[in-house]
Amino acid sequence: MSLTFDERDRESIAQDLRDGDEEVRRLAVERVDAFPAQDAIRHLIECLGDSSWRVRKSAIERLVARSQNADVADALVAALADGENPGRRNAAVDALIHCGAQAIPALLAARSSCDVDVRKLVVDALAGIADLRTSEPLREMLDDPDPNVRASAADALGAIGGDGVPDALIRKAADRGEDQLVRFSAIHALNVLEHPVRARDLESVLEDPILGHAGLSLLGRAEDDEEGTEILLKALGSGSRSSREAAIRSLLRIVGQLDPDPSSALTARIRAAALASHLVVASAVERLPEADLPTKLILMQFLGIVATPNAVIPILLAGRDEALFEAALSILESLGEVAEQIIDAQWSNLPADSRRDACLLFGGAQGQGGATRLLASLDDPSSEARSAAARSIGRRRLESGLAPLVVRLAAAAAEDDFEAEEELAAITDGLIALAAPGPGTESGVTARAIELLTALLEGAPVSVRLAVATVIGRVGRPEDAPIVSFLLKDASSSVRRASVEALARLEPGTAAEPLRLALADESPMVRIAAARALGASESIEVVDDLRRLADDEDPGVRAAAVRCVVLRFSQLSTDRSRGALLQVIDGALADEPTVALAAIEALCEVGGDAAGRAVDILERPEPELVRAAVRCIGLHSEPDGLEALHALIGHSDWSVRAEAIQTLADRRSIRAVPAILRRLDLEQDEFVREVTLSALKRLEGEVG
Repeated sequence: MSLTFDERDRESIAQDLRDGDEEVRRLAVERVDAFPAQDAIRHLIECLGDSSWRVRKSAIERLVARSQNADVADALVAALADGENPGRRNAAVDALIHCGAQAIPALLAARSSCDVDVRKLVVDALAGIADLRTSEPLREMLDDPDPNVRASAADALGAIGGDGVPDALIRKAADRGEDQLVRFSAIHALNVLEHPVRARDLESVLEDPILGHAGLSLLGRAEDDEEGTEILLKALGSGSRSSREAAIRSLLRIVGQLDPDPSSALTARIRAAALASHLVVASAVERLPEADLPTKLILMQFLGIVATPNAVIPILLAGRDEALFEAALSILESLGEVAEQIIDAQWSNLPADSRRDACLLFGGAQGQGGATRLLASLDDPSSEARSAAARSIGRRRLESGLAPLVVRLAAAAAEDDFEAEEELAAITDGLIALAAPGPGTESGVTARAIELLTALLEGAPVSVRLAVATVIGRVGRPEDAPIVSFLLKDASSSVRRASVEALARLEPGTAAEPLRLALADESPMVRIAAARALGASESIEVVDDLRRLADDEDPGVRAAAVRCVVLRFSQLSTDRSRGALLQVIDGALADEPTVALAAIEALCEVGGDAAGRAVDILERPEPELVRAAVRCIGLHSEPDGLEALHALIGHSDWSVRAEAIQTLADRRSIRAVPAILRRLDLEQDEFVREVTLSALKRLEGEVG
């Protein structure tokens, strides 16, 4: 429906554009289409100078919407000359950038303006548009009479690039007679372009006391530039911090590009040059705490190469920043036993989070000092440090830590808070890693661990009993099954569940009697664990148990049992057995959503003739279930079976429509094209429309 406006409407809008209320003016901008095109553009250009950013923003949006009209770009470029209203000029630049390629002809025509500010703003707008076609005109503006315009042109070329741009920028940077601002902008643009520049091309820059550090930042990208490498190594001893840090960045860039042998050789040269000047290492260590994040990372990597002992603690402390944690640990690990010894000597001066990080570091180290400190840290005042120590003891497989971990398990269980739960989990992880059979495990460690843990059971709190069941389940041997069977009678349902899971690991593929007894446990979680364990059994006897669980009062138990039934159905061969299980599957598909979804997902996984049962779900009201059924049909149905999905193309739920259309396209169902075309005429949801259009494109390709 189109709206018509008379002269009174236009007068009202013009009056509102001058109103003292910014919201009235903003709404008037939205109605400016009531004017003829030229008048509308004139009003919108005027509004670019409004005192309210909201009005200016609306005016920009309305002008951009008209960007196909060449008069818009001309008017915006003309607005750049408004020296009385900087807000209008800036808003005009913003609008020109958003107009994109449509504005380029008008901007290029304005390069010859006698107003230097206009020329600079033209360059800024071209930089924002970043169209490669403007590269050559901008290169020409490197020779503009005004240095500010030349500097802006250099910056713009850094954003756009193009043939010949790096060479032009190098010439500008190296021109001793050029303005310093222009030379610096050219250097910055070369850095943005990451163009390789050789030292011989930067002689005048590197000799300049103001631009020298910027020139150093350009080195390190050109291959086989030994002269540049020598200059960078020498610059490590510079009295200028900015020059030293620029040299460090460039040298690390070279190291990262080299193969291992040349990299090692250059690393040795960097280390020698750094140690020859006390200033460079001392400055990097002093600067590390206060530097910005990228600089911190560079300094840490440099100090890691230099391998100076006085950098160990500063690197450890820098790792307290989550963004630097992994890098700090990697660098400290590369320093080996030296880092261990220094951290151990400064232990009492470290904050709690650094002690935690140090414990994590010691988990990957080999020194005796780190091992001793890990054992002592099980009694650290910080629970985070104790947890880190427990996990690292397991990671290092420190046999001497076995008994202390068990002692700490009992102590942590006596503490009733969230931190204690975290620590108990860490101790459990540590015990599992330490005692698990495998390479690096000393003979008898597993047996000793189970002996120590079993001794804790009498009178132990639930958390200890749970930890014992968990550890034995992960590291135990078949002969430890009686201990787990004993824990199956525990008063705590969480312990019983862990015991069921443990017994399933100790006796995989069997249907042990204790597991079958757990099917009658009062806790649904225990029954679920038992169902999963029996579902993995190879015994045919468990089928009847699973069928009974499929009628359990708890939907979670039914869902677990039904999943196992479906998986077992695909393994059976007799019609009688399969018929009984099909009844269970049909009952599950009619059950509440949790159970039905478990059945459908299992049918998706195993396929086979039972997957056809998914059709029964298509009439259910729950979109999640219907989508799962569509996926199952799409995966396993014969081509004729896909016709059941045609009715879903017009389903009331958008996600079901999208799933059905996508599935039909994936299966190349040409018969669905008429129904999909009809739906396209009615579809209102943008996402579904996109899916529909994509599907039709694919299916039309099949027809062709």
